[in-house]
Amino acid sequence: MKAEERAHGTPERTEDAGSTALEAAPDRIAQPGTDGREATVHERCVHHPSRTAIARCSACDEPVCLACAVPVRGRVLGPECLATELGDPAITTPPEPDRAVAGSWVAVTGAALALLATVGPWTRTGAGDRLFGAWVPSVRWSMVAAVAATALLPAAWWFRTHPARAGAVIVILCGTTIVLASALAIAFPPTFQAASWGPWVAAVGGTIALAGGIASLVIGSRPGQGV
Repeated sequence: MKAEERAHGTPERTEDAGSTALEAAPDRIAQPGTDGREATVHERCVHHPSRTAIARCSACDEPVCLACAVPVRGRVLGPECLATELGDPAITTPPEPDRAVAGSWVAVTGAALALLATVGPWTRTGAGDRLFGAWVPSVRWSMVAAVAATALLPAAWWFRTHPARAGAVIVILCGTTIVLASALAIAFPPTFQAASWGPWVAAVGGTIALAGGIASLVIGSRPGQGV
């Protein structure tokens, strides 16, 4: 009788264990646990705003990217919490610099220089030979460059604090417009006039902003290396 109960009881326990495991599996998938929660979609790293977060620090719950996430004993720790959790200040891993943000600062510098150039003279004679020589009542290449420079500076500043692919594209488009308009203003000035130093400075500023936007776009698209 006991043998029959054991014979009947074994598959029942096996079946219960199997069903329990199957029922628990979805819970484990839906609930990653307290050892490092997954980051939500489109969440940005607290140390590198231009990078997508892949997890949250188990200690402070801040979102971290691949370069900042340090796996320790089955947990995910950020660089600031690593030394505290392990009790050794010497092993603190500082977050690597966000080079995409550095590129946005280059774009801001170029935008400011391009806008400053519109204050100076753009021709040696005529309507452009004065302060704010790029701002003339008629449609000229100087006016196109001036409008693009005015739009570039706030766009580059916003891109510095909100790194995103769209912001880099806007900086690149405005920088390209300034460079082309300034070059055309130099090559084809108004009749019987010659270009002054204004379009040359604007072309330099537009080129700097363009380089910063391209660098930010390229660097921001590269995933950070893990540690």
